[in-house]
Amino acid sequence: MIWVIGGTKDSRDFLEKYTQTNKNVIVSTATEYGAKLIENLPIKTSSEKMDKEAMLNFIDKNKITRVVDTSHPYAFEVSKNAMEVADEKNIEYFRFERAEINILPKKYSKFETVEELISYVEKLEGNILVTLGSNNVPFFKDLKNLSNIYFRILSKWDMVKKCQDNNILPKNIIAMQGPFSKELNTAMMKNYEIKYLITKKAGDTGGERQKVEACDENDVEIIYLE
Repeated sequence: MIWVIGGTKDSRDFLEKYTQTNKNVIVSTATEYGAKLIENLPIKTSSEKMDKEAMLNFIDKNKITRVVDTSHPYAFEVSKNAMEVADEKNIEYFRFERAEINILPKKYSKFETVEELISYVEKLEGNILVTLGSNNVPFFKDLKNLSNIYFRILSKWDMVKKCQDNNILPKNIIAMQGPFSKELNTAMMKNYEIKYLITKKAGDTGGERQKVEACDENDVEIIYLE
Protein backbone atom coordinates (compact mmCIF):
# COMPACT_ATOMS: atom_id res chain seq x y z
CA MET A 1 0.00 0.00 0.00
CA ILE A 2 1.25 3.48 -0.91
CA TRP A 3 0.71 6.22 1.65
CA VAL A 4 0.22 9.72 0.28
CA ILE A 5 0.45 12.50 2.85
CA GLY A 6 -2.03 14.94 1.37
CA GLY A 7 -4.24 17.90 2.13
CA THR A 8 -2.84 20.28 -0.50
CA LYS A 9 -3.65 21.19 -4.09
CA ASP A 10 -0.35 19.54 -5.01
CA SER A 11 -1.59 16.27 -3.57
CA ARG A 12 -4.93 16.50 -5.36
CA ASP A 13 -3.23 17.14 -8.71
CA PHE A 14 -0.86 14.21 -8.11
CA LEU A 15 -3.63 11.82 -7.06
CA GLU A 16 -5.89 12.63 -10.00
CA LYS A 17 -3.15 11.43 -12.34
CA TYR A 18 -1.59 8.67 -10.24
CA THR A 19 -4.84 6.88 -9.39
CA GLN A 20 -5.66 6.43 -13.07
CA THR A 21 -3.22 3.51 -13.08
CA ASN A 22 -2.71 2.68 -9.39
CA LYS A 23 -5.49 2.52 -6.82
CA ASN A 24 -3.51 0.78 -4.08
CA VAL A 25 -3.30 4.10 -2.24
CA ILE A 26 -4.32 5.51 1.12
CA VAL A 27 -4.26 9.26 1.66
CA SER A 28 -3.95 10.95 5.03
CA THR A 29 -5.13 14.50 5.62
CA ALA A 30 -5.00 16.53 8.81
CA THR A 31 -8.69 17.46 8.51
CA GLU A 32 -11.95 15.96 7.27
CA TYR A 33 -12.22 18.88 4.89
CA GLY A 34 -9.02 17.79 3.15
CA ALA A 35 -10.45 14.30 2.68
CA LYS A 36 -13.73 15.62 1.28
CA LEU A 37 -11.86 17.40 -1.51
CA ILE A 38 -10.72 14.02 -2.89
CA GLU A 39 -13.78 11.91 -2.11
CA ASN A 40 -14.43 11.57 -5.85
CA LEU A 41 -11.27 9.47 -6.24
CA PRO A 42 -11.29 5.65 -5.85
CA ILE A 43 -8.91 5.57 -2.88
CA LYS A 44 -8.95 5.15 0.88
CA THR A 45 -8.61 8.22 3.08
CA SER A 46 -7.78 8.86 6.72
CA SER A 47 -8.39 12.18 8.46
CA GLU A 48 -6.27 12.70 11.55
CA LYS A 49 -3.29 14.69 12.74
CA MET A 50 -0.44 12.28 13.39
CA ASP A 51 2.67 12.57 15.49
CA LYS A 52 5.62 10.26 14.92
CA GLU A 53 4.20 7.40 16.99
CA ALA A 54 0.86 7.61 15.19
CA MET A 55 2.69 7.48 11.85
CA LEU A 56 4.51 4.31 12.89
CA ASN A 57 1.20 2.70 13.84
CA PHE A 58 -0.38 3.90 10.60
CA ILE A 59 2.37 2.23 8.55
CA ASP A 60 1.96 -1.08 10.38
CA LYS A 61 -1.84 -1.03 10.27
CA ASN A 62 -2.03 -0.28 6.54
CA LYS A 63 1.01 -2.34 5.45
CA ILE A 64 2.65 0.69 3.87
CA THR A 65 5.52 0.02 1.45
CA ARG A 66 6.12 3.55 0.15
CA VAL A 67 5.51 7.10 1.40
CA VAL A 68 4.77 10.00 -0.95
CA ASP A 69 4.87 13.27 0.97
CA THR A 70 2.81 16.00 -0.72
CA SER A 71 2.12 17.93 2.47
CA HIS A 72 2.29 21.72 2.64
CA PRO A 73 5.77 23.20 2.00
CA TYR A 74 5.76 24.72 5.49
CA ALA A 75 4.58 21.57 7.30
CA PHE A 76 8.15 20.96 8.45
CA GLU A 77 7.29 18.72 11.42
CA VAL A 78 5.09 16.45 9.30
CA SER A 79 7.82 15.91 6.71
CA LYS A 80 10.51 15.43 9.35
CA ASN A 81 8.49 12.75 11.13
CA ALA A 82 7.53 11.05 7.87
CA MET A 83 11.18 10.82 6.78
CA GLU A 84 12.20 9.39 10.15
CA VAL A 85 9.48 6.72 10.28
CA ALA A 86 10.17 5.70 6.68
CA ASP A 87 13.82 5.26 7.58
CA GLU A 88 12.98 3.27 10.72
CA LYS A 89 10.62 1.01 8.77
CA ASN A 90 13.07 0.73 5.86
CA ILE A 91 10.53 1.84 3.25
CA GLU A 92 10.85 4.30 0.38
CA TYR A 93 10.14 7.98 1.01
CA PHE A 94 9.50 10.53 -1.74
CA ARG A 95 9.02 14.23 -1.10
CA PHE A 96 7.15 16.41 -3.60
CA GLU A 97 8.84 19.82 -3.82
CA ARG A 98 6.70 22.67 -5.07
CA ALA A 99 8.44 24.61 -7.85
CA GLU A 100 9.63 28.05 -6.80
CA ILE A 101 9.03 31.10 -8.95
CA ASN A 102 11.69 33.77 -9.30
CA ILE A 103 9.62 36.92 -9.19
CA LEU A 104 9.69 39.70 -6.63
CA PRO A 105 7.21 42.53 -6.17
CA LYS A 106 8.15 46.17 -6.62
CA LYS A 107 7.75 46.81 -2.89
CA TYR A 108 8.55 44.14 -0.31
CA SER A 109 10.09 43.33 3.06
CA LYS A 110 11.34 39.97 4.36
CA PHE A 111 11.56 38.59 7.89
CA GLU A 112 13.06 35.37 9.19
CA THR A 113 10.82 35.02 12.24
CA VAL A 114 7.21 35.85 13.02
CA GLU A 115 8.38 37.90 16.02
CA GLU A 116 10.44 40.18 13.77
CA LEU A 117 7.51 40.48 11.39
CA ILE A 118 5.10 41.42 14.18
CA SER A 119 7.50 44.09 15.44
CA TYR A 120 7.50 45.64 11.96
CA VAL A 121 3.75 45.34 11.44
CA GLU A 122 2.77 47.07 14.68
CA LYS A 123 4.47 50.26 13.46
CA LEU A 124 2.60 50.37 10.15
CA GLU A 125 -0.19 52.75 9.23
CA GLY A 126 -2.85 51.63 6.79
CA ASN A 127 -4.79 48.43 6.25
CA ILE A 128 -3.05 45.05 6.15
CA LEU A 129 -4.12 41.73 4.62
CA VAL A 130 -2.72 38.62 6.32
CA THR A 131 -2.65 35.40 4.26
CA LEU A 132 -0.55 33.19 6.56
CA GLY A 133 -3.37 30.86 7.57
CA SER A 134 -5.12 30.53 10.91
CA ASN A 135 -2.18 29.00 12.80
CA ASN A 136 -0.41 32.38 12.90
CA VAL A 137 -3.44 34.41 13.99
CA PRO A 138 -2.56 34.39 17.74
CA PHE A 139 0.64 36.36 17.08
CA PHE A 140 -1.41 39.38 15.99
CA LYS A 141 -4.03 39.48 18.76
CA ASP A 142 -2.37 42.12 20.96
CA LEU A 143 -1.37 44.59 18.26
CA LYS A 144 -2.65 48.12 18.78
CA ASN A 145 -3.49 48.37 15.06
CA LEU A 146 -5.44 45.09 15.04
CA SER A 147 -8.58 46.85 13.78
CA ASN A 148 -6.68 47.65 10.56
CA ILE A 149 -5.65 44.03 9.94
CA TYR A 150 -7.71 41.63 7.82
CA PHE A 151 -7.23 37.86 7.91
CA ARG A 152 -7.90 35.70 4.86
CA ILE A 153 -8.45 32.12 5.99
CA LEU A 154 -10.20 28.96 4.85
CA SER A 155 -13.97 29.01 5.21
CA LYS A 156 -14.01 26.49 8.08
CA TRP A 157 -15.81 27.15 11.34
CA ASP A 158 -12.85 26.16 13.53
CA MET A 159 -10.57 28.63 11.74
CA VAL A 160 -13.14 31.41 12.02
CA LYS A 161 -13.51 30.58 15.71
CA LYS A 162 -9.75 30.77 16.19
CA CYS A 163 -9.84 34.29 14.78
CA GLN A 164 -12.69 35.31 17.05
CA ASP A 165 -10.95 33.74 20.07
CA ASN A 166 -7.94 35.97 19.33
CA ASN A 167 -9.76 39.31 19.33
CA ILE A 168 -10.45 39.40 15.57
CA LEU A 169 -13.79 41.02 14.76
CA PRO A 170 -16.06 39.40 12.13
CA LYS A 171 -15.58 42.41 9.83
CA ASN A 172 -11.85 41.62 9.72
CA ILE A 173 -12.27 37.96 8.73
CA ILE A 174 -12.31 36.95 5.05
CA ALA A 175 -13.19 33.25 4.96
CA MET A 176 -12.66 31.85 1.46
CA GLN A 177 -11.08 28.90 -0.33
CA GLY A 178 -8.08 29.77 -2.50
CA PRO A 179 -5.94 30.03 -4.50
CA PHE A 180 -7.09 33.41 -5.80
CA SER A 181 -6.78 35.05 -9.20
CA LYS A 182 -5.05 38.39 -9.69
CA GLU A 183 -8.46 39.95 -10.30
CA LEU A 184 -9.93 38.65 -7.05
CA ASN A 185 -6.85 39.71 -5.08
CA THR A 186 -7.15 43.16 -6.64
CA ALA A 187 -10.85 43.38 -5.77
CA MET A 188 -10.10 42.57 -2.12
CA MET A 189 -7.26 45.08 -1.96
CA LYS A 190 -9.47 47.83 -3.32
CA ASN A 191 -12.47 46.91 -1.18
CA TYR A 192 -10.47 46.86 2.06
CA GLU A 193 -8.05 49.63 1.01
CA ILE A 194 -5.07 47.34 1.60
CA LYS A 195 -1.58 48.87 1.78
CA TYR A 196 0.33 45.77 2.92
CA LEU A 197 -0.03 42.04 2.28
CA ILE A 198 1.59 39.46 4.57
CA THR A 199 2.36 36.07 3.05
CA LYS A 200 4.86 33.26 2.53
CA LYS A 201 6.39 32.21 -0.77
CA ALA A 202 4.05 29.53 -2.10
CA GLY A 203 4.87 29.06 -5.79
CA ASP A 204 2.31 29.05 -8.57
CA THR A 205 0.26 26.34 -6.86
CA GLY A 206 -0.22 28.57 -3.84
CA GLY A 207 -1.12 31.64 -5.88
CA GLU A 208 2.14 33.53 -5.31
CA ARG A 209 2.32 34.96 -8.83
CA GLN A 210 -1.23 36.29 -8.64
CA LYS A 211 -0.49 38.00 -5.32
CA VAL A 212 2.63 39.68 -6.68
CA GLU A 213 0.87 40.90 -9.82
CA ALA A 214 -2.06 42.28 -7.84
CA CYS A 215 0.21 44.00 -5.32
CA ASP A 216 2.31 45.62 -8.06
CA GLU A 217 -0.83 46.82 -9.80
CA ASN A 218 -2.23 48.34 -6.60
CA ASP A 219 0.99 49.71 -5.06
CA VAL A 220 0.79 47.26 -2.14
CA GLU A 221 3.89 46.22 -0.22
CA ILE A 222 4.34 42.48 0.32
CA ILE A 223 5.72 41.41 3.69
CA TYR A 224 7.26 37.94 3.45
CA LEU A 225 7.65 35.53 6.34
CA GLU A 226 10.58 33.36 5.28
